[in-house]
Amino acid sequence: MSTISTCWYRPGAIPAAELRELAEMFAEVADDFVPPLTAREGTTQADLGKHTTEAAEPGGNHQGGNQPTGNHQGGNQPGGYLESMLRQDMILCRTEDQAVGFLSFRSGHSDPRYADLSPCLYVSTVAVRHHHRRRGVADALYRELFALPASMAASVVLRTWSTNAGHLELLGRLGFTTILRLEDDRGAGVDTLYLATDRTKADAVPNLLPGAVRSSICRRP
Repeated sequence: MSTISTCWYRPGAIPAAELRELAEMFAEVADDFVPPLTAREGTTQADLGKHTTEAAEPGGNHQGGNQPTGNHQGGNQPGGYLESMLRQDMILCRTEDQAVGFLSFRSGHSDPRYADLSPCLYVSTVAVRHHHRRRGVADALYRELFALPASMAASVVLRTWSTNAGHLELLGRLGFTTILRLEDDRGAGVDTLYLATDRTKADAVPNLLPGAVRSSICRRP
């Protein structure tokens, strides 16, 4: 049985030790995304299709691939994406004494395509280390997101790709519904899906998987 703890950091507030762990996790999971995070120009990139490769979809139950649209800067390098992600709010998850997952989000995000849900909390990236998937880590990350102060937006919006079965199954359990579909946006037969939920609804708060125990929450606003 593992103990899971989460910690929410505002932009620029992550301690140096946690930054190193985050960089290690990023390097491990970057190629699990469609397209890979290392091929993107930042978390606000809109034209994802041009970076989609012909490689088969990575195996495993990975999470993530959720980036908002908008103007972007930076080249095709891991540092550009990671640096962009670090300018957002971040939730880190630990089991015992190891960082095993992270969730980055944009607070107060707005988009005219879902103006009725704006401003919202926009989840840009969710990822869990390979050997810790299906152990309640992603559930704990979303639980912390849903438990943020009531003064923050109630609507949670994200996007992912249509063949990301593991993440979509989790999102369905959390009460997310599809609000927009962009067909073939990431290559032939791979759509981009935008999903949303209201984090204030009681049934939106996930239950941890059997064998996982939620411990302390660290919030550093």
